[in-house]
Amino acid sequence: MVHKEFGDIFKRFIQIPIIKNTYAEHFYSAFQFLPGHALERNSNHLILRYKVPQEIMNMNGSVHGGALATILDCATTIAILRGDRNLSRTVSIELGLSFISPAKLNDSLIVHAICQKVGKNVAYSVCDIYEESGMKLVTTGRHIKAVLPGTFFDSDFKKIS
Repeated sequence: MVHKEFGDIFKRFIQIPIIKNTYAEHFYSAFQFLPGHALERNSNHLILRYKVPQEIMNMNGSVHGGALATILDCATTIAILRGDRNLSRTVSIELGLSFISPAKLNDSLIVHAICQKVGKNVAYSVCDIYEESGMKLVTTGRHIKAVLPGTFFDSDFKKIS
């Protein structure tokens, strides 16, 4: 099941207090949700746009691989949230990426994340990141997450210790 009002859930998610002052905060807040994009083949697909800032560049003049991993992690987390009728908390079990071509400063990236399945204990997702102007594949990967009790929106949400 996918939430019909996901745009509102997305806005609410990127503003939850536990994201504040984390490494991922910049990525979540910089994502532009693109409902109805041509790549959005069905409701399990999530399309985001991200503009590459100087802060994530490496010394070779391309986006740092760790930043691409974070983009993929954040996007698939949102895709899983979109596909989970319970809006469950999740935590990474496995994250795997292949870097295909470089992304450069000020590139607009199209992030295509797909929630493949949300089970009782595990959620599965995949993601492709493209340079928007030529739709050149930059990174592809998969993300497997454990499904935890509670939701990201619980008022008594506590960080994992």
